[in-house]
Amino acid sequence: MRLLAEVRERLRALLFRSAEEREMEEEMRFHVELETEKNLRSGMAPEEARRRALVTFGGVERVKEEVRDARGTRPLEDSIRDLRFALRRLNREPGYSLPTVATMALGVGVTAAVFTLVNGILLRPLPYPEGDRLVEVRHEAPAADLAVTGLSTGTFLHYRDGNRVFEQIGVYMESVRTLTDEDAPEQVGTALVSPELFQVLRTTPHLGRPPTAADFEVGVRSGLFISHDLWVRRYGADPGIVGRTIELDRQRDVVVGVAPPGFHFPDPETQVWSAWPQEALVARYGGPRASVDGLYLSGVARLRPGVTTEEAEVDLDRLIRTLPDVYPDVTGEQLESMGLHGVVVPLKDAVVGDVRVALLLLLATAGFLLLITWANATNLSLVRAERLRGEVALERALGASDGRLARRFLSEGALLAAFGGSLGLALAWVAVEFRFGFVAEQIPRLGEVAMDGASVGLGLGLSVVTGALLAAVGLSSARRPRRKGAPTGALPGASSRMTAGPDAQLGRRFLAAAQVALALTLLIGSGLMAQSFWRLGHVELGFTTEGAVTFLLPVPGGVYPDHEAATRLHDDVLGRLRALPGVEAAEAATIAAFPLEPVPDYYMDRIAVGGNSPDSVDSPYVLFSFATPGYFRAMGIPLLAGRAFEGADADPEAQGVILSAALARTLFGGEDPIGREVRLRTTARYALRVVGVAGDVPSRAIADGPSMVAYLPNLYRPLGESAAGAVQLYTPRSEVYVVRTSLPPLSLVRAIRRSIDEVDPKLVMARIGTLEDLVAGAMARPRVTMLLLLVSAGTALVLGLVGIYGILAYAVRQRGLELGLRLALGASPEGVVWMVVREGAVLATLGIIAGLAAALALTRLLGGLLYEVSPMDPGTFAGMTALLFAVALLASYVPAWRAGRIDPVRALKGE
Repeated sequence: MRLLAEVRERLRALLFRSAEEREMEEEMRFHVELETEKNLRSGMAPEEARRRALVTFGGVERVKEEVRDARGTRPLEDSIRDLRFALRRLNREPGYSLPTVATMALGVGVTAAVFTLVNGILLRPLPYPEGDRLVEVRHEAPAADLAVTGLSTGTFLHYRDGNRVFEQIGVYMESVRTLTDEDAPEQVGTALVSPELFQVLRTTPHLGRPPTAADFEVGVRSGLFISHDLWVRRYGADPGIVGRTIELDRQRDVVVGVAPPGFHFPDPETQVWSAWPQEALVARYGGPRASVDGLYLSGVARLRPGVTTEEAEVDLDRLIRTLPDVYPDVTGEQLESMGLHGVVVPLKDAVVGDVRVALLLLLATAGFLLLITWANATNLSLVRAERLRGEVALERALGASDGRLARRFLSEGALLAAFGGSLGLALAWVAVEFRFGFVAEQIPRLGEVAMDGASVGLGLGLSVVTGALLAAVGLSSARRPRRKGAPTGALPGASSRMTAGPDAQLGRRFLAAAQVALALTLLIGSGLMAQSFWRLGHVELGFTTEGAVTFLLPVPGGVYPDHEAATRLHDDVLGRLRALPGVEAAEAATIAAFPLEPVPDYYMDRIAVGGNSPDSVDSPYVLFSFATPGYFRAMGIPLLAGRAFEGADADPEAQGVILSAALARTLFGGEDPIGREVRLRTTARYALRVVGVAGDVPSRAIADGPSMVAYLPNLYRPLGESAAGAVQLYTPRSEVYVVRTSLPPLSLVRAIRRSIDEVDPKLVMARIGTLEDLVAGAMARPRVTMLLLLVSAGTALVLGLVGIYGILAYAVRQRGLELGLRLALGASPEGVVWMVVREGAVLATLGIIAGLAAALALTRLLGGLLYEVSPMDPGTFAGMTALLFAVALLASYVPAWRAGRIDPVRALKGE
C-alpha cells in the first residue's frame, strides 16, 4: 500500500505540477506567516519579525528544493526541462534541425518499409503448422529441354507409396471456375487436389471437413471445400453451409467444409477446392502409366523430421530408377535420355521464386541509403558542433559539468530521433499500405505484408541509434581535448573563424567520401536496371498492341458438354461482336496461343516431323494451341509464309497446322515447311499438314524470348460441325478473345457484355484489359524494381553532393581569414577557386574509388534481373562515374566561387 501511495504521489507531482507548486507555495507562506505572528507577539518590529521568521524557516527556496527532491521526481523533471530547452534550441536552428529530421525520416522510413516487405515475403514462415518441413516436389529433365516440370499421376502414386523421406505427399492442379448461384456470376480460383494434400498442410477446417476420395465421382465434381473469405462474402457466413448445394460452372455440388481464415493454398485467389483422387484417374484411363511425358501436376510434401531436401532428392532419384519395374510405358533408356531427376525445394522458396533476388537487392539498397543518411546526419552534427564550440565553452565557464552537457546533447538527439523516427514510420506505413506500387499478383505473399511489431521495433531502434549517434557526435566534439599549441582560454574570441582541427576535418571528409561511394554504387545499380528495362521495352513482341481489348470467356462443361455445343456458343458470340459498330475484327484462341500469359504445363506436347515418332525424347516440346482463322490478323501477328486457316484444314485426312517461326526453324532449319507433315504426341494418329508460318511472340514472359507454338484451327459453326480428328478432340472451354477496334478499346466493354448476355447471361467475362495493359503488366516487376533503385540512387546522389557542398561551404566560412590573406598577398581569385574545387575533386575521387569496388559486389545480385545487359557493363560504370564526378565538381564550384569573391580588407577587419 505504501508503494502504491508513493507511485500515486509521484504521478500527481508530474501530471499536476502547477497545482503541486501552488500548494507548496501556500504551505510555505502559511508557515512563514505563523512564525512572523509569533515574533510579533514577542514584541519585534514587523520587518524584523518577518526576517527572523525567514531565517528560522531556513530559506524558502532551499526548502522548496528539498521538498522536490523528496518527491523523487527530480530526474524526470530535469529531463522534461532539458527536452523543453532542446526544443527551443532546435527551433532556433531550422537550418540544422529540419535537414536532420528529413534525413532521419528518409533513412528510417525506407529501411523499415523494405524490411517489412522482405520480412513478410522472405523471412516470415508460411502460415501452416511446421511450415519449414513443407517442400515442393517436381522434376527436371534438361535433356528434354524441361528445366522445371511437375509430376504425373503415375510418378505421384509411385512416390507416395514408395518413398522413405516424406510423411505425406499430395498433388494439385489449378483452374478457374464460375460460381453461378446466388446473385451475379463470379469467377473464382479453384484447385483439384488429391485428398492427401490437406494432410500435408495439416489444415484444420473452420467448419465441416476437407474433401476425401469418397466425394469424387468420375466425370463429376462434388464435395467442395470453400475458403473462409468466400463463405463470409458470398454466403453471409451461413453456419449451415456444410451440406448445402451450390452451383459451380452450373453444376450442383455439395459443400463439405469451410477452410480456416487466411487459408488460400496455393494462391491468394484460390477460393474452392475439390477432391481429385489419382487412383480414380488411373482406373478411368485404363491402367497404370508413369506418363513421364505428361508432367503437369504440382506436388507438395511434408518431410519426415530430420530429413533434408538433399536426402529427399536422393530418394526420389532412387524411385525414378525403379519406374520401369512398375510402369510398362517407360524404359530406363527413356529416363536416361531425358535426364529426368527429382527436385525438392522448401515450399517457401518455391512460393517466393525469383522475387528473392529483387528483394535482397532492395534490402541492400535500403541499407546503403541508411548508411548515407547516417553519414549526412553525422556531418551536419559535426558542422554544428564546431559552430557551438564557443557556446559550449561559455557553459563550461559558467559551471556546466560534463553530465549537464551530456544531458543537453542527449535531449536534442532524443527530440530529433522522435520527430525523424515518427515521420519515417509514417512514410513506411504509407508505402506498405499502398503495396510499394506493386500489384498483388506480381509479388508472391504480398497480401501477407503488413507493418507489425518487428517493423515498428526496427524503426524505433534505428531512431534511437541515430539519436544517440547525433548526441555522441555533439558531445565528443564539445569534449574534444585541446591540441598542443591551440589557443588557450575558455572563450576564444576568434573561434568562429578558426579552421577546425585535423581530426574533425578528417572525419567529415571521410563521411563525405563514404556518401559518394554509396551513391555511386546505387547509381551504377540503377543504371544497369534502367538499361535492362529499356532493352526489355524495345523487344520485338511480334504483335500490335494498340487498339485491341481482350478478355477470357470460360464456358461451363455442364451446359456445353461437347465440341459442337461449345463451338456453336463461341460462334454466336463472335458473330455478335463482329457486328458491333467500330469493331474491325473479333477472334478467339486458347490461352496457350496468347502472348505474355502463364501457361499450364498440360498445354505442352512433343512434336515430330513426318513419320518420326513424337514419343522420342529427341522430339522438342512445344506449346499447342487453337486459334480462329482471323486470329493472326486481329492480333497483328504476321504470317511469314503460307496462309491462314480455312475450312479444309478440318479435314481428317489433311488437318492444317500453323507453326511459329521459331518452331519452323527448329523442325525444318532453312527448308520450306509449307505442305510438310508433323505429328503431336497426343494426337499422333493424325497427321498435321503445315499451311502457314506465323511470326514469333513471347508466350510466357518477354525475357524468355519467342516460344515454339503449334497452332491448330478453331473452326466454329458451320465448319465446326464437320471438324474431325485432332480438331474435334478439343472442346473450347476457356477462350481468350481479342477485339480490334478503331474506337478507344475499353469503351467497347459494355457493348461486348451486352452481346454475351444475349447469348448466355450467366457467362462471365474475366481478365478484361487491352493488349497494352498486358505488356505493361509483363513489365511491371522490372519497372518497379528499376524505379525503386532510381529513387534510392537519386536520393543518395543528392545527399552525397549535399555532403560535399556542406563540407566545402563550411571550410570556406572557417577559412575566411586564411583565404583573405592569400588574396591580399597576391593570390588570384581563380587560384583560390581552383584550390577549393580541387579539394572537392579529391573527395569525389576517393569516394568513386571505394564506390566502384562496392558496385562490383552489388551488381552480382543483379545478374538474374538484367536482360541483355552484363552486370559488369563498362559503359554503365563509366557513364555513372563521369556523371557523379561532374555533379560533384558542380557542387564544389558554388562554395569555391564564393571563396574567390572574398574581400581581403573585410576579412582582415573582421579579424
